[in-house]
Amino acid sequence: FGQGLCNYGAAISLFTATLHASSRVFHRLFNNIMHCPSEFFDTTPKGRILDRRSSDVNCLDLVMPLNIRMVMSTAFQVLATIVVISLSTPIFLAVIVPIAFLYYF
Repeated sequence: FGQGLCNYGAAISLFTATLHASSRVFHRLFNNIMHCPSEFFDTTPKGRILDRRSSDVNCLDLVMPLNIRMVMSTAFQVLATIVVISLSTPIFLAVIVPIAFLYYF
């Protein structure tokens, strides 16, 4: 039950974060295009502008959620492993805290 609840929470937070990021990128791209000087539109073909926008949004909508999900999954697996080892062997906490401190810095 707990694992299912955590998976549900992770999926909802991932969905919310990617939706927010995609919306921010779209609005930034739109604002930047609208504030370009007219010479930019005279020299740059419309297809190049649309292609650039679609490739950025494609990367944000398809590639980034998969990468974020893999990073979150790995981080939670490492955290769960540390918790299980700490519960079964409490002396592990005395070793892992200095190692984590050294690893961080």
